[in-house]
Amino acid sequence: MVKLEQALCGVTLLKQSTLNKMWTPHFPNQGDDWEKLRYVAGLGWWAFNYGDRRVVGHNGSILGFASNITRFIDDKITVILLCNLDKISRPDAIAKKIAEYYCPALTELLLQPPLAKRE
Repeated sequence: MVKLEQALCGVTLLKQSTLNKMWTPHFPNQGDDWEKLRYVAGLGWWAFNYGDRRVVGHNGSILGFASNITRFIDDKITVILLCNLDKISRPDAIAKKIAEYYCPALTELLLQPPLAKRE
């Protein structure tokens, strides 16, 4: 996971334009999933921002294990969670608490719609 993160940060795995597309929210044509889900999908990543800070992440679980990677893009902080528990309802909230330790400014920020959708 650390090597993947280094490759993403160093732009050695994908071009910056591809990374930007991955982390850009793609809103559905119908309805407002943001109100229901509190985040929208990019290309393989979930976009859920705190304040004006771009945040993306992805998680998964299977039979007693869960993992999560949350990238606080603007703050240059990435939190990788590996758990021996498969039912974690908000791994991004755990990641935010960890990131707050390194960037206290995140403490007061609440989950908001991705920047592309704000009026």
